[in-house]
Amino acid sequence: MKQFVIDSYNGVMNAKYNPLKYIPDENTKHILMLSLMWMWAIVFALWTGTMFFLGGSIFFHSLLLFGLLATVGTFNLAQSYGKPEVTKKMP
Repeated sequence: MKQFVIDSYNGVMNAKYNPLKYIPDENTKHILMLSLMWMWAIVFALWTGTMFFLGGSIFFHSLLLFGLLATVGTFNLAQSYGKPEVTKKMP
């Protein structure tokens, strides 16, 4: 059951596993994921009939996205410090 939840989450939320993996440009993937996030925030606000909470939903989704992006950026930066630098030898 745990693996099913993980696979389901990755199949939707992780661009390395969902069909957006076939798009080579990272910026395009990012814009598409942001667009889907906004769309679902609006859909859920309308679906529950609480248009009053749309602003809060968008704010908290954006806050969650910011936290996620800050974490991924931090991990990528830390990982780049662990990689040996390639130096060119002068002839």
